[in-house]
Amino acid sequence: MKLFIAGGTGFIGPHIIRRFQEGGVSVTALIRSEKRALRLPRGTSVVKGDPTRPGAWQSHAARCDVGLNLTGANIFSRWTPEYKREILRSRVASTRCMVQALSSGQGKVLLNASAIGFYGAHRDEEVEEDSPPGNDFLAEVCQAWEAEALAGQKYGLRVCVMRFGVVLGPDGGALARMLPAFKWGLGGPIGSGKQWFPWIHVKDVAEGAFFLAHHPETNGPFNFVSPGIVRQKEFAKVLARVLRRPALFPLPAFLLRLFFGEVASLLTGGVKARPKRLIEAGYQFIFPALEDALKDILKR
Repeated sequence: MKLFIAGGTGFIGPHIIRRFQEGGVSVTALIRSEKRALRLPRGTSVVKGDPTRPGAWQSHAARCDVGLNLTGANIFSRWTPEYKREILRSRVASTRCMVQALSSGQGKVLLNASAIGFYGAHRDEEVEEDSPPGNDFLAEVCQAWEAEALAGQKYGLRVCVMRFGVVLGPDGGALARMLPAFKWGLGGPIGSGKQWFPWIHVKDVAEGAFFLAHHPETNGPFNFVSPGIVRQKEFAKVLARVLRRPALFPLPAFLLRLFFGEVASLLTGGVKARPKRLIEAGYQFIFPALEDALKDILKR
C-alpha cells in the first residue's frame, strides 16, 4: 500500500504517518516548505505544492492507493469575515484537489478530515454519525467539506470522513495550550464546565485512520472521539489530578468571548458525540478512559 498525505506536517499528521510506516506502508507527504518537512518522520517521501490548487503534486497522489487529507486553516484564530472564508476555502479546495488526483490514477480510498462541529452545539443530547447537522458557521463548513469528499464516490473512491473531536497528544493540540496554566495550579473548567468534552488520544486517531484504510467494508462518516466522554468540568478535574495540582480557577465564558470572539463558542459549547460506527466496525480503542490517556501523554 502507498499513502499520500496532505496536511501531514501539523500536530496529527506525523503520528498518522508513523503508524502507517510501522504497518509497512510507504508514505509521501505534500509540503509547502522545506522547513515544515523537518516535522515529518524519517523515511517519508516529500513533494512540494499547494494542496488547495491543482499542480504537479497530483500526479504523485495519483500513483498512491490511499489519499489522506488533513488540510485546513487553523480554526483557533479570530474569525473575521475574511478568515472565515479562508477556513472554508482551505478545506473545500484541498479536498476537491485530492479527489481529482486520486480519481485520475490508481487511488482507491480517500480518508478525509472533518470535525464533530458538524453537529453544532448540543446540551445533553447524544449524537451519532446519522444525527442531523447543526446550523452554525462550523457546522456549515463541515457540511461543505464532507460533501466535497463524498463526491469522490462518483469516481469509484471509497470515502471515509473522520469527524475529529478534541485530539490530545504530548506534542501539540489543545492540551499543549492548557498545560501551562494547570502546571502552575491556575487551571480549571471553561465556562460552566457542564458542556460535554469529546476527546480522543492522538494514538487512537492514528490507529483509527490505519484501521479504516485496511477495512474495505468501511465508508462514510466516523466520529473520532473516545467512548469515555466526560464533561469539561470532569476533564479539568482529571487533568489536575494527574498533574497533582488543584483545579480551582474556572475561565469565565465572557472573557473567552472578549479575547477570542466567535471562536470561543468552540470551548463554551459542547457535543455529546459517540463513536458508534467505529465500534460497530470492530475498532478497539487504545485509550477509552480519560485518566489512562492523560497519564500516557504526560509521562512523555
